[in-house]
Amino acid sequence: MKCFCVLDCKILDQIQSEVLDYLKNNTNLLVVKPKEPWNTTNTKEVIKSCPSLIKWLQTQKILPTEISFIVCYDIGIGLPIHTDDPQLISKINIPIQHTEGNITRWHSADGKVIEEYNMSDPIVFNSSIPHSVEIFNKNLPRVVMSVMCNNEKRLLEFLANK
Repeated sequence: MKCFCVLDCKILDQIQSEVLDYLKNNTNLLVVKPKEPWNTTNTKEVIKSCPSLIKWLQTQKILPTEISFIVCYDIGIGLPIHTDDPQLISKINIPIQHTEGNITRWHSADGKVIEEYNMSDPIVFNSSIPHSVEIFNKNLPRVVMSVMCNNEKRLLEFLANK
């Protein structure tokens, strides 16, 4: 199974704009460093506020059940090597703000880097493989939106080795 798969998104700018408006108007994540990088949100409110996101997800045949935000305010190791909830292997990560120049890395069991990505486009993200994020971009916070869905089978198809 692959570490990630890049998804084509011709309306990424529009999605980013709507999501940033949502974050500015409904959260303080863009101005106050949260206790943890992973921040759950009101998924229904995000969906209402971001019609472009839903339009794009429908083209991917994906219905979101949870939307969260990964918000990092620190340069250096933004997220040390970890795996996410073992009940969920895949999710879609969408770059929202200041993701350029930062590197997401996936690691083997012995810690060696096996893959890396600069989060310039949305990806299906394999969160069962140990991964980390190193932040180089001085523009902060780095914001990535994570979209989870009930039917993980569709996402796993993207990650299947082909």
